Amino acid sequence: MRHIPNIITTMRLLLIVPVAMLIYEQQARLALLLFFTASLSDGLDGYLARRFGWVSAFGRLMDPAADKLLLLVTAVTLTLMDQLPVMLLWLMVAKDIAVVGGLVIYTLLAGFPVIRPIWFGKFTTTIQLFMLGGIILNMAFPSAIIANTIVPALYWLVAVFTLVDGCGYVWLWTSRLVRDPRWNGTGES
Repeated sequence: MRHIPNIITTMRLLLIVPVAMLIYEQQARLALLLFFTASLSDGLDGYLARRFGWVSAFGRLMDPAADKLLLLVTAVTLTLMDQLPVMLLWLMVAKDIAVVGGLVIYTLLAGFPVIRPIWFGKFTTTIQLFMLGGIILNMAFPSAIIANTIVPALYWLVAVFTLVDGCGYVWLWTSRLVRDPRWNGTGES
């Protein structure tokens, strides 16, 4: 039973390529179904792991990796299909590079830090998933008024939240590093 969250995460990883292929092949309704399933699995595996203590090293590493891969592969595919503005894709990629870059720099300077996702980052990921899902919904049902009116607003929300989230992570890594006794030599934390 304790491997259920890891199985769900693995299934999410396995859905990424089919989602991208279906979007590219303009089979948006099926892509929407798989994207929706993958997006829901993100919350489910984390809930089960925390609720029942089924946390594992695999899950700690692969759950956020699966989330990022789902977001980025879907965003790249939608950009290639002229469904997502290129600048928004670049902003999403730049934020992820800043987060990973901050982790790498921190690790090089002071050793591997304790990683805890911040609520704002989870919220940003949720808004990004809604935006991408809305774009796929719009492709699947072109006359859907909701998708046509909400998606442009989500572009702006995603841009603002992604920018603030990226800056927040830069501030977080920097402030933690300054206080880390392994780096600053004070022996205090």
